Amino acid sequence: MTWDALPEVLSPVGRPIADVLAEGPRRQDLPGFQPVYRDFVDYIMRCTHRIWEEKNIGLCRTHYGADVVMHTLNGPARGAEAVVQGTIQSLAMSSDRQVIGEDVIWSDDGLADGGRLYSSHRITSQMTHMGDDAMLGAASWRGIGVTTIADCACRENRIVEEWLVRDNWRALAQVGGDPWAVAQEWAAVDREGDQSRHDWRTAAIAAVRGADCAIPDGHPAEAPAAMLRAAFRDDQYGDAAAALSPACEVRWPSNRHGYGRGYWIGCATQLRAMLHDAAVRIEHVAARPLPHGDTAVALRWSLTGVHRGPGLWGLGTGREILILAVSHYRLRGGRIVEDVTVFDELAVLRQVARGLGA
Repeated sequence: MTWDALPEVLSPVGRPIADVLAEGPRRQDLPGFQPVYRDFVDYIMRCTHRIWEEKNIGLCRTHYGADVVMHTLNGPARGAEAVVQGTIQSLAMSSDRQVIGEDVIWSDDGLADGGRLYSSHRITSQMTHMGDDAMLGAASWRGIGVTTIADCACRENRIVEEWLVRDNWRALAQVGGDPWAVAQEWAAVDREGDQSRHDWRTAAIAAVRGADCAIPDGHPAEAPAAMLRAAFRDDQYGDAAAALSPACEVRWPSNRHGYGRGYWIGCATQLRAMLHDAAVRIEHVAARPLPHGDTAVALRWSLTGVHRGPGLWGLGTGREILILAVSHYRLRGGRIVEDVTVFDELAVLRQVARGLGA
């Protein structure tokens, strides 16, 4: 199926929530999905609403596979019961959480031939830090706004694999926490016990130096993928930024928010200056039409390199660092007018502090 097929399956962009959650007949063939879901975007938006805002956490058991793997930069979690427990813990910290779906960029990865539907769901969570929490510390009663992107592979009403990236540094900063202190505390625990539990990170770093995913000719993801390769493989930052509109809005983790090609180059070189022998890998792409002729593109990508240069993460440690990122781009007239990139920089600090294995 081409990236722009089924135009009736609309993005939530520009739609009021009453329209997004309106019930009605099916608009897309969804074999094995519950009848309440009209199309795949509706499935992602509505089940998120039911679980997080209606607080019916037990629905995770019918919407996640029993052996689902949740990939995060703090390590994988396995099984639907782990999802249930993690959701309960999150709501115990902020039971007033509102989960605002900004976009769902999806692709049909061969569902008719035994494949999966794939979504990249960008969320802004608004909440109050009203409960003690292992990351955020004692309840501060401060408001938090944090961006998350959840990439989900789905089949027959269940998420069978998920990649979750959240701007945890920003969340911690909003309640007055110290990211370095939290990273060092967690890293100390990581260095105890059986180190084989961190083998996933070694395997993920090795995979970054492998081949990219295939991008079909003419797919809108070609330009953003080429931009990341030009920056992190070739150090051609000016050529990379030529894909951007001169007034492009750039939202990257840890309160990096600015405009223009120069700002984007600053975000990229801030990472590259600290990471020597860098490698980047494009792992999945999706695209969907947006209102008024714009196009939404989602790229999941990983970056690795040896932390040798001084910078935001302190003096070089010689550790090889892994970054798992998802970027959402808005294209207009072939140029990128918005770049929203999310990765967990608190988990990066955990690695710098010699956590998450060798």
